[in-house]
Amino acid sequence: MKKIILLSFLAIICSTTGCKKFLDKVPSSFVAPENYFNNEKEVNTALNGVYDILSREQTFGGQLPIRHAVSTDESFFSYASFPTGPFYYNFGADDATIRDLWRYLYDGIERANVLLANLDKANMDEGKKSVVKGETLFLRAFYYFILVQNWGGVPLKLTPTTSINNVNIPRNSVKEVYDQILKDMVEAEGLVKKISDIGFGGRVSKSAVRGILARVCLNMAGYPLNDVAKFKDAATWAAKVNEYGEHALNPDYSQVFINLCKDQYDIKESIFEAELYGSNSDAFREGGRIGNENGVKCSASTDLIPTVGFAYGFVSTTRKLYTSYEYNATDASKRDLRRDWAIATYTLNASGVKANIAATNIYARNCAKWRREYEVVTPKNKNYTSTNFQILRYADVLLMLAEAENEVNNGPNATAVNALNEVRRRGYGKLLAGATNPANADYPGAISLSKAAFLKVIQDERARELCFEGLRKSDLIRWGIFVNTMQATATEFTTYAAMTTTIYKNARDAAQRVTATHLLYPIPILEMSLNKAMVQNEGY
Repeated sequence: MKKIILLSFLAIICSTTGCKKFLDKVPSSFVAPENYFNNEKEVNTALNGVYDILSREQTFGGQLPIRHAVSTDESFFSYASFPTGPFYYNFGADDATIRDLWRYLYDGIERANVLLANLDKANMDEGKKSVVKGETLFLRAFYYFILVQNWGGVPLKLTPTTSINNVNIPRNSVKEVYDQILKDMVEAEGLVKKISDIGFGGRVSKSAVRGILARVCLNMAGYPLNDVAKFKDAATWAAKVNEYGEHALNPDYSQVFINLCKDQYDIKESIFEAELYGSNSDAFREGGRIGNENGVKCSASTDLIPTVGFAYGFVSTTRKLYTSYEYNATDASKRDLRRDWAIATYTLNASGVKANIAATNIYARNCAKWRREYEVVTPKNKNYTSTNFQILRYADVLLMLAEAENEVNNGPNATAVNALNEVRRRGYGKLLAGATNPANADYPGAISLSKAAFLKVIQDERARELCFEGLRKSDLIRWGIFVNTMQATATEFTTYAAMTTTIYKNARDAAQRVTATHLLYPIPILEMSLNKAMVQNEGY
């Protein structure tokens, strides 16, 4: 059972308004804000409404890590029935997937603004009120972070909408948006609780704020701002994540994802999660698509779905990712165990029986991190699961620390190398009970590498460790190598994949289609039509 059950009553406070302008929603409901926010219960209901955006199917409940982030050098969209979309880099300002992401992020911002504007009047413990303020500030900033990553400069809206007549809101610059993100998150860090006091990853904790601040600063240090001073801040925030000794890698890489499927929390590794609940067949309807769209392909017949589940296999590996793992068939000490958990070795047929994939058939291998066989909510829904999505985990923090330290010190230091090798040791099974010779998993000669060479090591290690978790595209963009990398990926498909197979041809075409225009999304056409102060991104 999840710790947060997101209440449908939140719509009373922060309802959407259909086709009205996304940025300028006036809550239309039976309960006006001035008559609400009177006590702790009402405040917590409204706060749950701000959190609710994280778990929507259009955000981390499905589309953000899957349809928005799937086509990179580590994965491709392996479903032929959708002809256009961000997963094929074939879209315009009228794309529904892009429009919905914009809409829900601004819904979350409006909900946060309404709560922040009314929080002071609530009759509740001041300490609890401060925690709510911190969580809300962070969530608002986090939604802006996703917006600025995908659209560049966007309108900064920091107060609730009071009139639908004020619709012309100009875009702020990328720097202005990032400055506000930093301001809100830094304030939030001093207000929220430690994760050990919360006990699960579904709430904003100091660890979550610090880890995401490291991510924000790394993005600011890279393209398009290229504010290299932020590398030092990224290193500081990443190091502070474990100030209280609350975090460590789960010794078993596979268990990280089994825990998610089983609705089990592990706050040592899993720092911040988007909460999903139930099978979407109940009154809450808070199920998501994790494991369904991006799981091991399962074609179970209708009568078996309630027990076996169903998965479309929308996300598959590239050859580059698969072959990047060291895997010596005869020498177990040279075997990266992450490969055969992250990348499927089998599919399930209509009878729910596993069928092994031929060793040479790399492109037929789906993402396998989230497996429906471990789900505990039954009967299983064909299209929805209760599996949480990890927005931030400790392995990511370690790799961010290694990257930032490398930049600050003009090459790897002991902190950077130790952080990298801690992740690698877990990948090779060296943190498991009874494991021997842990140093055998360390990257050879890492301390002697140049800054550029060590960065390449980190780039490759992030792919091996964090593949399919929705981070690769933004990583490639901030490193300034997105377009060239995608062109190289197109060449890979041409060289190694059968172009007579539709999904492989589509993947090749998608990668080949990428230009500098695709560094950003277009402003949705509806927003452009209503907001006369809005300027469209170049190329759309």
